[in-house]
Amino acid sequence: MYICVCVCVPNITSKSGNIVINEVELNPYGNDLHSDVYEWVELYNPTDEDMDLSGWTLSTTHGKTVTVYLSGVIKSHGYYVYKRGKQWLDNEDESVVLKDPYGVEIDRTPLLSDDDNDAYTWQRCDDSWIFAYETEGEANNCPATSPSPSPSPTPSPTPSPSPTPTFLVHNLNTGENFSTIQDAIDDPDTKDGHTIIVYPGTYTENVEVYKSLTIKSYSGALNTIIQAENPYIPVLNVTANYVNICGFTVKGAKFSAGIHIEGAEKCNISNNVCLNNWDGIGLGVNSSENIIQNNECLSNGNGITLWASKNNYISGNIMFGSGIYIWGYYIEHFIHEINESNIVNGKPVYYLKNVESERVPDGAGQVIIVNCKNIIIENQNISESSVGILIAYSSNITVRNNKCSNNSDGISICYSDNNSVINNNCLSNRWTAIGLSYSNNNSIINNKCSNNDVGIGLWVSSKNIISRNNCSENNYGISISYSNGNIIYLNNFINEHNVESEYSKNMWNSTEKLEYTYKEKTYKSYMGNYWSDYEDSDSSDGIGDKPYIIDSDADYYPLIEPYENYFAPPTCYPPPSPNPYVWKEHLNTTKFGESGIVSAVIDGDTIDVSGIGRVRLADIDTPEKWEEGYEEAKEFVENLTLGKKVYLDIDDFCITGKYGRIIAVVYAPYGNECFFNLNQMLLKEGYAEISDYYNEFSPYDWVYEPLEVLCQFDFEPPEKPYPSIAGTFIGEIIPNKTIIATKLYTYACEGTGGHTEYALIWNETWCAYAEWDGYAGDWKNISFNRTVVLMPNETYNLKLITGSYPQIHHTKTIKNENGMIKCKTFKDVNGIKHEWIPVIKLLT
Repeated sequence: MYICVCVCVPNITSKSGNIVINEVELNPYGNDLHSDVYEWVELYNPTDEDMDLSGWTLSTTHGKTVTVYLSGVIKSHGYYVYKRGKQWLDNEDESVVLKDPYGVEIDRTPLLSDDDNDAYTWQRCDDSWIFAYETEGEANNCPATSPSPSPSPTPSPTPSPSPTPTFLVHNLNTGENFSTIQDAIDDPDTKDGHTIIVYPGTYTENVEVYKSLTIKSYSGALNTIIQAENPYIPVLNVTANYVNICGFTVKGAKFSAGIHIEGAEKCNISNNVCLNNWDGIGLGVNSSENIIQNNECLSNGNGITLWASKNNYISGNIMFGSGIYIWGYYIEHFIHEINESNIVNGKPVYYLKNVESERVPDGAGQVIIVNCKNIIIENQNISESSVGILIAYSSNITVRNNKCSNNSDGISICYSDNNSVINNNCLSNRWTAIGLSYSNNNSIINNKCSNNDVGIGLWVSSKNIISRNNCSENNYGISISYSNGNIIYLNNFINEHNVESEYSKNMWNSTEKLEYTYKEKTYKSYMGNYWSDYEDSDSSDGIGDKPYIIDSDADYYPLIEPYENYFAPPTCYPPPSPNPYVWKEHLNTTKFGESGIVSAVIDGDTIDVSGIGRVRLADIDTPEKWEEGYEEAKEFVENLTLGKKVYLDIDDFCITGKYGRIIAVVYAPYGNECFFNLNQMLLKEGYAEISDYYNEFSPYDWVYEPLEVLCQFDFEPPEKPYPSIAGTFIGEIIPNKTIIATKLYTYACEGTGGHTEYALIWNETWCAYAEWDGYAGDWKNISFNRTVVLMPNETYNLKLITGSYPQIHHTKTIKNENGMIKCKTFKDVNGIKHEWIPVIKLLT
């Protein structure tokens, strides 16, 4: 039964012998603006050849016009359906145009309108169009035409045809025949263990399998089709153990599963095609130890769903347009045997279970991580899967630099703590871009979430950090339920609805005051988030005067502009976890804060520093192993550094680079008292080229400036060091070159124990001190608590408390090639003041 509306289509027909637009769904069930409501156009190939659609386009002509590019192959006399979420076809006076790769118009529909959200579509019938119940991927509901009468021919004898069998379903054990599959199952003579053979044909029914049977087609899935009579219940619903289903095309359960197993064990579902269902194959609560093998799941909402089931074997399944969806309430609900022979959109499913310290291989069609630690998921491009990346019952997982698009969910983390989701691009996913469920202490940093139903979602998840994310053009920017204690700040929310929060209490601003720049002025304040619907003026500092209300919560420091306008954009790579190239727990990133002996030279721009880690010289590139100049650059670095002590200036911005190596300027020894900038030297000597990354360094300055050399600060003994006495010196030190030091050496008068008991060097921003440890070991040297770096022409304060009889310069000021020391006061142990300077050396 269908409604038929004929429309005249003069001069709007396809070019002869080419593809045609065959059916158009302008207004499906649901809200057209949502990403999970799909409008679609069906093409038909009337020719005798398969045709490649690469480069072909479909274009709309009314309202907001859209052009989409097609791909794939349309079979001879076959159908091709292009679907797209969020409204792209107008509901009124819309015409769709089909063009070939050369821009030649091949077909165009008449002006079509559809005001009702239902399953009725416009369908081509020869040169007219009708409005009838949808026939996606099948022949249209065109009215039958009556044949013209013709004279009856003179009868002639013909051989009797072979009788056509009246049965289509056969019980192999009883020999009985049936017209439907359900009749065969319901027959009282059909017992557990029987086999039912189904002959070719289309069976429109919803089948309940409540006996332990083998149900298989006679000739395979290509011509044995079970079509849902009711799209709201499974096509095949299995509730008995030991059921085998093999060799069917199962389709049309748009709101349920093609094949569903509920609470059953040890079933085998194999060699089926599941088409246009909500779930291709679904395993429900307490379904365990089932085999799902060698099935094709095409154009379903989810290819295979495992819901609160356990220990199922999933192998050799091919899924297009969806993948595997797993959910449950306990860890055992996520534990299955899923191997890489499962394919999603031509790429393997990587399912890691009970694994530590691994990296997921590149090229995944879907990634599922269960009960794992220290896993890296990076640089994946996952599209049209059920969940792009799923993490369950796992910790210390790093998810970075991935693109997850057009999935049901982009990245989903459940029952998992202490993970990092950084620098990912999650767009056009049906539901949630990045979602946390029952997960705590995770970091969601610097991600882009756009054109999803929800940008970031939290459900029963607490103490997570959500920062520097861009959530735009989603239905909801962030959605939070039953989640408390999360810190959410410096995010951009530019959406139809920016936030929904229920039964939750969170902090919507930074936990400390941050320094930022607004309209060329620098401020320091707590900082919240940018909300596109915030309606309040600011008090000139970029922070709104009134809070942004969020249910019972509030952002008390809302930003007037997107957060990136307040800061330079960060572009650091997150370090791997664990990082094999950092050997020290906490790195000191101050200049010369770390030092060590070079134990290995990997190549011209990479060295291993004992006790520190593998160091990548910042902002330079030397030749790779297969390139000319590799050996020369490596040998140059070996001669200067191998087995020798070097100092590091570790990058303050990022610390480590893309592969986890420490990013630093290396200072190599130069003579007995100095160190030079090795990065700069490699550039100047022609062994390296500039490769300028985001960090604190300026490599172009290295090319034009003199070689940076850091030396010790030595004021050699005077000819007459006497008279001498212990006392307290206060003065200034002004170097004329960069000085590096970890120790202070005191020149003693001959035959005495002259020394410095305490030294302090400081300015307005930092200080370093050293204390004497008695006459033991190297008693003339005292070590500073941090590496001392004195910059040229800067003034630093110096205090010395000396003991016994140190050598003395009997002058108020002393100069040499290293710089100058001035005396403000020297009070000896007897309280007498002098203008004297103890003789010292700053050294490494």
